[in-house]
Amino acid sequence: MSFPKSDERKKCWAARDDYWQCLEDGQEDRAKCTAQRSLFETNCTKQWVKYFDRRRDYLKYKEKMEKGGCDPVEAAKAKASM
Repeated sequence: MSFPKSDERKKCWAARDDYWQCLEDGQEDRAKCTAQRSLFETNCTKQWVKYFDRRRDYLKYKEKMEKGGCDPVEAAKAKASM
């Protein structure tokens, strides 16, 4: 796999940001963001999509922990039901 060029990286990051913003605006309802998700997956390599998905999950978990805690078992159950 070759490293994406500058314009390819910018498209990927823009698609990621649009998808993440859609999730924020839609209160994490992934069904409302299928078009953005499709563009995200089209503009980014599979490895990057996987990394960004994990990164976002980590950041959301960290945010919950900082705001007063999060039950890791319940978080795992919620993720599994998606």
